[in-house]
Amino acid sequence: MDYAFSVCNGFYEKLIEAGHTCAFYYANDDCWERDLRSATLGGEDTNYGDTVDLFFMNTHGGIDNSGNHYLHYNNPVDNFHGNLTNMRLGDDYNLEWLLIKACSLVDLNNVGAVWDMFQRLHIFCGSWDKMWSGPTTDEVGEDVAQNLIDGEPVYNAWIDGVSDWWEDNHPIVIAAERSETWDGINEPDWANTTLFRDHLLGHGETVEDIWPDQKAWLSYIYAEG
Repeated sequence: MDYAFSVCNGFYEKLIEAGHTCAFYYANDDCWERDLRSATLGGEDTNYGDTVDLFFMNTHGGIDNSGNHYLHYNNPVDNFHGNLTNMRLGDDYNLEWLLIKACSLVDLNNVGAVWDMFQRLHIFCGSWDKMWSGPTTDEVGEDVAQNLIDGEPVYNAWIDGVSDWWEDNHPIVIAAERSETWDGINEPDWANTTLFRDHLLGHGETVEDIWPDQKAWLSYIYAEG
């Protein structure tokens, strides 16, 4: 995939420069579908994806003939396509932030399809349509990381960081929320949501984990540009 290494290396290098550590960095045939699939569904997230605070990935995404949104992998271990609905992240483990640069990961008319992904996961940063790779977007990984370490909330670090002056990208950020921030009738208490308050560890406020029995709704924000 053209420019993927520029995107991932830029993200990696910025966080390393800021004093963060990297537990693993896999590319091409060494990046596997099972690493993000829940162990309860036969995956190995407990050994990889769910053992870190932040997981960043750059790949292809899309919608299959059955309408499922998927991630594409080079090496079918165990599948070429990974389904977000097979992820259960944060359950008794660690992951707070999942960032995936790929096309068409979420249907704006069915954001709740990723409900089960949030098992103490704070935020998912993805896309609702095209996310371009090209000479003007090869720095977006670096830009997202710089925003994070500059103290931007995670949602804004993603939406601003993947934006481009030439290509129209389509980022979306989804967060788990408590019942205290919305009664289901009135306007949400946006100022106190995970979506607007959460920052990378050490670079601003990081909200407490929301356990599955505390999860009341999913907030989201999306953009084009």
